[in-house]
Amino acid sequence: MRVTTTMTNQRICAVVATFNRKKLLLECLNALKNQTYPLDAIFIIDGPSTDGTPEALLEQGYIKELPPRTSNVPWETKSIIYSLVNNKPIKLYYIRLYEDIGGSGQFYEGIKRAYMEGYDWIWLMDDDAEPKEDALEKLIDKI
Repeated sequence: MRVTTTMTNQRICAVVATFNRKKLLLECLNALKNQTYPLDAIFIIDGPSTDGTPEALLEQGYIKELPPRTSNVPWETKSIIYSLVNNKPIKLYYIRLYEDIGGSGQFYEGIKRAYMEGYDWIWLMDDDAEPKEDALEKLIDKI
């Protein structure tokens, strides 16, 4: 892996927009954990799924508690998952929205939160993305 010196201190996260595709979301998360250049964080923006997405995330160990069934404000929880390549910790933020604001609204919410947390680079994708193991490494190589 060829990484420039300027990238070694850069924090990189992914923002994943999801809605009613829990199986695809779990495949996407697995692909993100398998990156040869590990992420520092993943933001899952759930807008608001009715197919059991929170339950699937809880069952797979991505979150530790279920969000409330209803709310006037987005619900957020943080946890730690680990890279399957080098066991590096990856922060996982799960944000449950309670109104359908569409994909662009979900990306806005994820970008806003990632920016507020101080991430230098934000990789955007829908829940049906399944990046190859070296996808992020190849992106970083082009910066």
